[in-house]
Amino acid sequence: MLIAFGLSLGPADIACAKTKSKKVAAKSNKHKTKTKAAKLSSSKTSMKKPVAAPALLDPAAEFQLIEEDATSLQNALAVTPDDSLANQKLAELALRALRSAEKALSRGDEKLFGAYVSQYPKRFAETRPALENMAARGVGAADYVLGAVELHGLEGTKSVERACQRFATAVEKGFAGARFRHAQCIEERDPARALSLIREAADAGHVAANERMGRICLDAEPPDVACALARLDRAARDGRASATTLLGWMHAEGIAGTPDPAHAAKLYAEAARKGEVSAHNNLGELHEKGRGVAKDESAAFGHYLAAAKEGFPPGQFNVGRLYAAGRGTARNSEEARRWLEQAEKAGIPQAQEILRLLDQDSK
Repeated sequence: MLIAFGLSLGPADIACAKTKSKKVAAKSNKHKTKTKAAKLSSSKTSMKKPVAAPALLDPAAEFQLIEEDATSLQNALAVTPDDSLANQKLAELALRALRSAEKALSRGDEKLFGAYVSQYPKRFAETRPALENMAARGVGAADYVLGAVELHGLEGTKSVERACQRFATAVEKGFAGARFRHAQCIEERDPARALSLIREAADAGHVAANERMGRICLDAEPPDVACALARLDRAARDGRASATTLLGWMHAEGIAGTPDPAHAAKLYAEAARKGEVSAHNNLGELHEKGRGVAKDESAAFGHYLAAAKEGFPPGQFNVGRLYAAGRGTARNSEEARRWLEQAEKAGIPQAQEILRLLDQDSK
């Protein structure tokens, strides 16, 4: 099994957070890969009582309402472009849309995030001056969303440096929603402050921050299992598939108590339905070994293949391994070689041995 650890919130996340991990080593069939986690501090990682989250619109419905309101305002401005009230409302809607985009990314909903990315140039490209004006008046939320614009390159060019400056300014102005992003920017130079910000963000309900705190608790010496479970469970309930996968790993390996592979399989299946590639790989391992589910090498191959097709190296290794052995699928040396070569290029040394055996068989 392999857990894909991610400090980032998605493909467009901050690149300045380089991290290491000691503990959450994830296991694939005949393959072990270390995860990368941040050792921010040895500070206490206990979880405060979370703030109750207000009832929210369905995220997809929220996007549709924003799209409809933006279209209506643009139509009005096409007739009266100097309508200051309509221009202000469009800027406020842009702020709402960008905050919703960041929330989608925090949940791991890259599809919805992508919809917001596509929406911005069509609906909100002209709102930059108004957002700058709001920021100049002291509105921290405006600095935060302008940071998101820079971070994700919504106006063509990405700049982590400018994004981090904006996030820092938003926090200085008291906008709590920027704490997690600001923490990512400063964790190398000020790990203690970063940890404090991540904890505050998690306590306030930030989904990715809760997963991050769960991983920090798991990496602690000794691991704070109760904290890890509480944080990861909250992130999983809020929809973050990678947190669901890690919870499954904890149950599969007995980190959460007695090993419970059946419960792990349910968690992996839930995460896999959301497209989490590591969950597919982990579920494949359970099917291959018959742990918590019926032993089914065909099902195992199917899950490994789903992960492999998404470029997940352990999945590529497992697909190549099963092709080479003719287990769960018909033996196919050419396909085995293709997948194993990809796994080898990705840094999985065990692929070399199977490739060597395939070479011997072909002589």
